[in-house]
Amino acid sequence: MSSFQPEITPNLSKTLKDFKVIVIGAGFAGLACAADIARRGADVTIFEAADAVRTAGDIILFGPNATRIVGKYGKGILEELMRVASQPEWMPIMDKHGKLLLNQQVEQESEGWPNAYGYRGHTQNVMFQFAKQVGVKFVYNSNVSEYFEDDERAGVTVNGVRHEADLVIGADGIHSKARYFVTGKVDRPQPSGFALYRAWFPLEVLRKNPITKPIADAPYPYFHIWIWGDCHAIITTNKVLDRGTCFATHRDDRDIQEDWTLPGKKSDMLKVVEGCDERLVETVKELVEENLIDYKILWRDPIKPWVSPKGRVCIVGDAAHPHLATSATGGAQGVEDGATIAACLEEGGKGDVPTALRAFEKLRFERTSLTQRMGWELRHRWHQTDWDAVAKNPEYLQFRQPHWLVGIDAEDYAHENYAAVVSNLKNGTPFTPTNVPEGYVHEDWTVAELMEKEKGQADENFFKVK
Repeated sequence: MSSFQPEITPNLSKTLKDFKVIVIGAGFAGLACAADIARRGADVTIFEAADAVRTAGDIILFGPNATRIVGKYGKGILEELMRVASQPEWMPIMDKHGKLLLNQQVEQESEGWPNAYGYRGHTQNVMFQFAKQVGVKFVYNSNVSEYFEDDERAGVTVNGVRHEADLVIGADGIHSKARYFVTGKVDRPQPSGFALYRAWFPLEVLRKNPITKPIADAPYPYFHIWIWGDCHAIITTNKVLDRGTCFATHRDDRDIQEDWTLPGKKSDMLKVVEGCDERLVETVKELVEENLIDYKILWRDPIKPWVSPKGRVCIVGDAAHPHLATSATGGAQGVEDGATIAACLEEGGKGDVPTALRAFEKLRFERTSLTQRMGWELRHRWHQTDWDAVAKNPEYLQFRQPHWLVGIDAEDYAHENYAAVVSNLKNGTPFTPTNVPEGYVHEDWTVAELMEKEKGQADENFFKVK
C-alpha cells in the first residue's frame, strides 16, 4: 500500500456521537459506510478478513452521484481522487474489426460534479486514509463466525471473541455471511455465464510495438470498446499514471465457488480476441502475463430484506446488490449506501435504529435493483446486438449515465424522504421513489430470468433503462 497522506480536512460533526457501529469488510461500501458515519462522531470499527486493506485493481468509475458525496467528506479528498483520475472525452464503440459504430461523447460532469475514471487501488487507498483520519478503527485477519442481535444491541463473534454495538453493517461482499443472517436463506453466488480477462499495465509495454505505440502516446485518455457475439473488449489509458487497462469479457459457464479470481493466460485471452482489430490483438500480445487475471463474474438475485428481524444488522454493497462490471456503478452505489445509512441514522436517532435501517433499505432497493439490471442490459446490447436497431439509431449501443442515476444526492434524498418512507413502513401510506426514472414501475427479476434471455435477442420492451 502506498504511504501517501493526502492533505484532507474532514467535514466533521457530532450528530451520531452516541453511536457504536461495527462494519464487516473494508471494500468500497464498507469504507464508505464507516467513514460517513464516523465523521459524524460515531465510534466505528471495521473487521476485515484480510491482513490489510487491499488496494489492487485497475479502473473504477465514480460518477457524479459518487463524487458529490465524496465532496462532502471534507476539503481535499475529491481533489486527491481527481489528481490521478482520467476523464476521456470520447468513447468509440466499434465492431470486432474496428469499424466505428458509435463515437459516444462522454459527459465530464453533472451539475458541477465530475465523472472520475480512477485507478481502483488509489481510490480505495484514499478512502482508507480518510476513514483512518476520521477515527475508524481497523481489525485485520478477522474471522467472523457468528452474528447476533437483540432488541437493543447487535454484534459479531470474531476469532472467538464477542463484540457488541448499536448496529452491525455487513459489507462482506459477494460471499456474504451477513446476508444469510439477515435473510435466513442459503443462496450461493451464481455464475453469470461470463468471465473477464483484465490487465493493468505500464504504457511502456505498448511503446515497443508500432501498432500499439499510438495508443500509449495519444495526447488524450484512450477509451475504446469493441463488441461482437458474446464478447466485448475495452482498452483505456490513464495519462497521469502512464498506465493502461485491457479487458475482454467472454463466455465462461464453469461453476466457480470461492476461487473466483484466477491468474489469466495470455494465450487464452488471444483466443478470445482472435480475428479482431489489430490494435486490440497486438495490445493483448504485449501484456505482461503476471498482471493478467481471469475474473469470474458472479452475481446474485436482488433480495429482500436487507435488514435483520430485530433491525440491528443490515447488508450493503455487494452483499446486498452485486453489480456486473458493465453497470460501471457498483462502487458508486456503495458510496450511496454509506451516505444513505448515515442520513437515516441522523433522522432516526439512537432510539430507533431498526426504523432507520429499514428506511435505508426502502430508499435504496428499487434503485439498486435497476442499476444491477442496467449492467446486464448493456452487456446484452453489446453481446446479442440488434444490428437493425443499430442501423436505425447507433445510440442503441451507448453506455448510459442518465440523470436519474448521476443527478441524485443520496444523502439529501434520504433526509428529504425519510418521513415519507417511515410513514409508508409504519402506516402503509403511498411512497413513490424519485431516484429512479420518471414513471418507472419496479418489477422483481432473477438472474435465471436474465440468463434465459441470453439465448437470443431480448425484445426492446424488456429493457428498463432506455
